Amino acid sequence: MEVGKLIGMKVDFQEIDWTQKYTELEAGTIDCIWNGFTANSTDKIDGVDTKRSDLVDFSYGYMLNQQCVVIKADNKDAIKSEADLAGKKAGVEGGSAGESYAATVIGETGSMEKYPAQNKAFLEVKSGAVDFAVMDIVLAKNICGQGDYADLMIVEDIKLSSEIYAIGFEKGSELTAKVNEAIKTLFENGKIAELAAKYGFENVVQLVEVIE
Repeated sequence: MEVGKLIGMKVDFQEIDWTQKYTELEAGTIDCIWNGFTANSTDKIDGVDTKRSDLVDFSYGYMLNQQCVVIKADNKDAIKSEADLAGKKAGVEGGSAGESYAATVIGETGSMEKYPAQNKAFLEVKSGAVDFAVMDIVLAKNICGQGDYADLMIVEDIKLSSEIYAIGFEKGSELTAKVNEAIKTLFENGKIAELAAKYGFENVVQLVEVIE
């Protein structure tokens, strides 16, 4: 991990239940939240929509992304627009930006299944257990229409707002400044561009220094 090399730390990635991300961070079982973490979003805390930037200190943003709606290609005539999602059953990663969006469109007659990780949602759409899933478009573009998921597609006419991916640290953490310096260096020396080209992310990496 290039950031780890620059700050002199070994980086270990630990899979967690996304709904417990803040608990894990506060407990010290993880040092940061780094997994397609949307900085310009909110989470419901004690029933109140709360800005994520009020809950953690964010690093500089490093990637622009957006959510998208995934369905079985067989349903392309039934689900064409946001209005068609009302009353449907959604599959989402619990605690994600996708969950927040789905909650606003399914209406009182709709329902939602929440999963620990986004990959589960692909399986549930494919099996017909849910009508649609809401997830990161970068991930969806790499999976929909491929291999076992050849029968899945993105609903292109449903456009969701852009998201900024960043790394979340406990409030007051000294790591935030160190990681920010490393991220900026990696953009300036071309390493980010090199990695983006390797994995096909050239059009989405971008340095964002202010996140509110």
